[in-house]
Amino acid sequence: MSNQLMDMNNPQKVVLIKSLRTKNRFYTLVEESRNIHNADTVEDIPDDLLLGIAYPCLEDGLNDFAVIRTTYDTLDFYAADDPIRQELISIINDSRDNLMRRLTELRDRIAVNKALFLGTDYNEFKSYTLTMVSRGHQRRTLDSMMKLDVFSSVAIAEGFSEPNELPYKYEFCNSTDMNYISELHPREFIVYLFNDVLDSVMNDANYSGKYMFDRNVFQKFIAVMFVNYATTDPMFYGVSRHDYGVSSDKEMDDTPLYIAIRRELSEAEFLFSSGDNQHIQTNKTVTDSNQLEHTEESTSRPEGIIFPEEESPSQHHVHLPEQLVNEDVLLSHITSACSAARYLHNRHDGEVRQMAKAILSESYKLVEELKKLGIISHLANNPAEMD
Repeated sequence: MSNQLMDMNNPQKVVLIKSLRTKNRFYTLVEESRNIHNADTVEDIPDDLLLGIAYPCLEDGLNDFAVIRTTYDTLDFYAADDPIRQELISIINDSRDNLMRRLTELRDRIAVNKALFLGTDYNEFKSYTLTMVSRGHQRRTLDSMMKLDVFSSVAIAEGFSEPNELPYKYEFCNSTDMNYISELHPREFIVYLFNDVLDSVMNDANYSGKYMFDRNVFQKFIAVMFVNYATTDPMFYGVSRHDYGVSSDKEMDDTPLYIAIRRELSEAEFLFSSGDNQHIQTNKTVTDSNQLEHTEESTSRPEGIIFPEEESPSQHHVHLPEQLVNEDVLLSHITSACSAARYLHNRHDGEVRQMAKAILSESYKLVEELKKLGIISHLANNPAEMD
């Protein structure tokens, strides 16, 4: 069945919805009768919906990482017996719980064919990950992607004098039979990968300090994001100028992003209903030149991305759109401030509570203004939003 015919026969609308329990956001198709609208929040995302994973689904998890890393930096200012340390550790534990819920939902939904990465070739995802396990990827490239120094700082802490020349290799938590992993179906491989990241998040030993957290948890998450970007059609980055202004107040159906999402989810629903689960997300071509010809510049591979089969050992260059980088860097700092204010708001009364509320209110306005100015995407999660 053609994409055009599937679109004509499908009366559903594309919406981006957020789960209050897990804080995850997904794209999905819904009938108008369900009374679920774009940018809505729900207590729990219904089990029967087929969910699309694209920007900003994984990026939202960076908020929790930013809080944990900043809190570790703050801990250094307090003596071991200072009661404030216990409050700061509570902030780390809360963010860790958020990460567990996020990753568990992602893993479980993918495992039962109720969620899929939009515009992502699963064969390439698996191949790129296995390359990162066997050959590694330059730390300089991975750090530059996020405008951070996570990978190089870990190498320095381990005594390497030239950290940027040392490749980062993804390491699975437990003894792993690579022959077994290599034979997994691409979707099953991705489930295995997310389960491994989740195991790292749940391991208490990885929270003895910032170094252990960066080495065994944060590096892994960024590596998975890196692979996802490298193997996803840039259409689904959500940074085309035609996609900006995404909100509950704007009609999004005719934007390039929502047209592409509708096509992907409609095709997946058709294949799932026909029992053809093995061909979803393998060797995909997602761009329809007739419908999306005005956004041709946004559907090519970002300059510098080199896939495993094309690269030589010296070729490790990835340059993501600046919108993504700016957003992650800006929101990481705002998120940390909001988390501290939210902690004070929930545990104190009187003037302290009012001051914390004022910080959250002004931070919320700041993020919304950044969205209006186009500095960060309108799809971005506002970390100052109160539950």
